Amino acid sequence: MRRFLRRRNFGSRDIYTRPLPAGRQSGEQWVREEYPDELRAIRGRRNAYLIVVTDADTNTTAARRAQLDAACRREGVRQRDDRDPVLVIVPRRNIETWLTYLGGATVDEDTPYRKLKRESECATHANNLYRMCHEIQRLDEGAPPSLREACEEYPKLQR
Repeated sequence: MRRFLRRRNFGSRDIYTRPLPAGRQSGEQWVREEYPDELRAIRGRRNAYLIVVTDADTNTTAARRAQLDAACRREGVRQRDDRDPVLVIVPRRNIETWLTYLGGATVDEDTPYRKLKRESECATHANNLYRMCHEIQRLDEGAPPSLREACEEYPKLQR
């Protein structure tokens, strides 16, 4: 995500990342629990975006988004709507599915794909995503449906 944002001219100082706390809980659970507070906070800021990335795992992307909405309801936070500067990115099964596709392979969203050994290996993948989502504004044939959904979120990101 960071490399993709840099291609969109967001500098290192423009990007604040909340790292997952080590070993306490699943990443999905942490994102779900933090989301209402982050959503509330971003609504009070100008010229800022909240980009939420959470894997669908074996769920559907709609089910994962519904879990985020339910977390907001529990916390008394208005759910995200089209006016909010918020992108919710939900790779199904996980982000490795997208990276494998962006690396040129045919994928499905049920198979678990291997992680890259180093983050630097995803530079070409991020460039391919930028080309598809930004430059030609169309994903190639065979793109995972969850990646298509993510590219539909993309126009909210103005720079």
